[in-house]
Amino acid sequence: MKTTLYYYSKNKIMDSQQKIIDANSIFLNSFLDCKAYYMYCYHKVPCITWADQLNTEKVLKHIKGEYADAITGIFQYSKYNRKKKKSLYSTTIILLKDDCLVELGRDYCEVLHTHEDYEMANELIKEVSRFKRREKKKKFEINLISKDSYGLELKGMEIKKTKLNLDLFYEDDFKEVDKTIQSRLANKNDKGIVLLHGLPGTGKTTYLRYLIGRLKKRVLLVSPATTGELMNPELMDLLIDNPDSVLIIEDAENIIMDRKYSGSSTVSNLLNISDGLLADFLNVQLICTFNSSLTMVDSALMRKGRLIAKYEFGKLGVEKAQRLSKHFGFDTVIDKPMTIAEIANPNEKETQPERMEIIGFRRQTELMN
Repeated sequence: MKTTLYYYSKNKIMDSQQKIIDANSIFLNSFLDCKAYYMYCYHKVPCITWADQLNTEKVLKHIKGEYADAITGIFQYSKYNRKKKKSLYSTTIILLKDDCLVELGRDYCEVLHTHEDYEMANELIKEVSRFKRREKKKKFEINLISKDSYGLELKGMEIKKTKLNLDLFYEDDFKEVDKTIQSRLANKNDKGIVLLHGLPGTGKTTYLRYLIGRLKKRVLLVSPATTGELMNPELMDLLIDNPDSVLIIEDAENIIMDRKYSGSSTVSNLLNISDGLLADFLNVQLICTFNSSLTMVDSALMRKGRLIAKYEFGKLGVEKAQRLSKHFGFDTVIDKPMTIAEIANPNEKETQPERMEIIGFRRQTELMN
């Protein structure tokens, strides 16, 4: 729970009270910007008191009941949900007497007020803080880390539990690796890194689906589109709010590349999360998947005591591949090692990307980019 007060001194706001906000500037992303709207209504910069992790439906009901006489206007932004057959409100702005404005978002309550009314605002926040949002973990849920105009958030997505015969889909040496991974990820307040790599189509994602369905912990997913957020300070706040969880980073080549080649500091962040001082209270375990070999991975990630397990997924041998092909219902004759994707799609023609022949030399700095 966070409660913060921001106070703007006269020196900083200068003559802002003499300036009038234009009506066109009070909208942001199709709805009212509460701070601009406050200045538009009252011609002054507000103090802000807020709290998060709230059930805002209950907060709104409480304010409507307890502050009914003080409400001068309510504005809401909603989207119709076909599944629930009703409009769901994502933002609610409540105007109160005495130059006070309340904004309710997805899980927060923000009170904009004058400095003289701080006690009133603080009392209102104390009242609504008891309506804490309850996080119910769905079965086999994965939480996608995404970013909106308010910062990082988790979007829960339900996935189907996958039944997987490891003997059938993977080589025999993988069973022991899987046993180690599941054993460590089952431990409470543990940390460490799992590195899963290999050619595309060799079963990395299939195994992740299977693994997620067997975990009792909250699973957070960093998609390729949000890997840049690993350097965002807000990520630490998110991890602090979700301790003892499993963080999955797909297509992590650029994230875990040796710092000698990449010059990136994202590896340092991973090291701090997995085995640094932060790891002692975050207790977050990392799973990184990628297609390249381990030779380009920063050696610090594979240090003994930090690395839970590593495994290279490759093509199945002829015998295993033939067995899997029959399992899929094909009568294909397998005479060479193949990936799971190749076995499952025997009628698709293999396409090789065009190769560009390069004559001459490149400078080392160009090769790194």
